[in-house]
Amino acid sequence: MSLFRPVSVPCPSCGASVEFNTVFSLNADRRPDLRVAVLNGSFQRQACPQCNTEFRLDPELTYLDVGRGQWIGVFPVAKLDQWKELEAQTQAMFNKAYGDKASAAAREIGAGLKPRLVFGWSALREKLVAVEQGLDDVILELTKAAMVRGLDEPPVDAGTELRLVAAEGDSLAVAWLVSANEEVKEMLRVPRSLYDEIAADTTGWSALHESLSAGPFVDVTRFLLPEGAAA
Repeated sequence: MSLFRPVSVPCPSCGASVEFNTVFSLNADRRPDLRVAVLNGSFQRQACPQCNTEFRLDPELTYLDVGRGQWIGVFPVAKLDQWKELEAQTQAMFNKAYGDKASAAAREIGAGLKPRLVFGWSALREKLVAVEQGLDDVILELTKAAMVRGLDEPPVDAGTELRLVAAEGDSLAVAWLVSANEEVKEMLRVPRSLYDEIAADTTGWSALHESLSAGPFVDVTRFLLPEGAAA
């Protein structure tokens, strides 16, 4: 089931108290409407009743979609520097709920799930788009790594992230986004053939593939952070 709890948060514009029905657990099998809201960007977003400024609550939840094989721990982008600790925590949560620490019935469900860790709404949405388009998220991240390598001056900094936003025909729409507000800085069109070439190359990308698959934080960002820079 999906679990919510009412909380009051200050408006980032005027400071007035805004009431949110905050999600802590989202079950997309039972509430497909919430999955749609995540995809269209409306989930956990509302306007301040005082100044009418619209903003989105930072996510901290678990996302479950048994039908699509997804179990995702979601944390705010502000906690990205804690990814190593949160990766271990997320794996432990999954093990207790659906892994080797769970009941036999839960383990049976868990056998069809891929545990993942993401930071922020854009990263969660990307996982949903990827599975909807039949894309393996590890191969997708390797494709993004190849893109960054091929750019003369990629806009890589602490406030931006590279995210798949859509798959259209023979191309993937990938955008550099501002982490704070999900604003698109630059949109790129990548040939789907690049993804297919990397998927077919079982040796050239094996080291990075192994690194990305080592834990639930399957995101090329891990290579850009201090503990992953050597990779």
